[in-house]
Amino acid sequence: MAAKSGTTKKPSKAKRNLSLEHPRLGAVEYLEEDVYHFPQGLLGFEKRKHYILVEREEYYPFVWMISTDEPTTSFVLVNPLIFLPDYNPNISKRELNELQIDNPQSLLMYVIITLNRDPLKTTANLCGPILINTEKKIGKQLVLLDDSYSTKHPILKSE
Repeated sequence: MAAKSGTTKKPSKAKRNLSLEHPRLGAVEYLEEDVYHFPQGLLGFEKRKHYILVEREEYYPFVWMISTDEPTTSFVLVNPLIFLPDYNPNISKRELNELQIDNPQSLLMYVIITLNRDPLKTTANLCGPILINTEKKIGKQLVLLDDSYSTKHPILKSE
């Protein structure tokens, strides 16, 4: 067999398919590279440091954030700008440095939703936004001390 000329390619790492069982979504498959690391965990869930984001068309605009450490720990998230276009939490330079943000386009912002059977009672925690660096796969939950935001902000307005 003749050797090929040109550059030698490094063997690529095989992508490992992983899966978890979620109580609401059932079997969820993901790749190791889909996992986001939260070095400090989330408020009240400090030991859970690895999460995946699961988007399903039927839940749009909501996203599920599921712990790969313990799949029963999951959160429903939404981009707060969808229902509150002027939401502008004060994010310090230190917090951005912790997320290793080089490119602002790689930053996602979400808030945790508390669902209610009555959609008008569904609320968002605007005091604890979640920031994710999609390039470096790092996440962080902020704790805002700004009292202009609420932990139970209604996401729908009654007519």
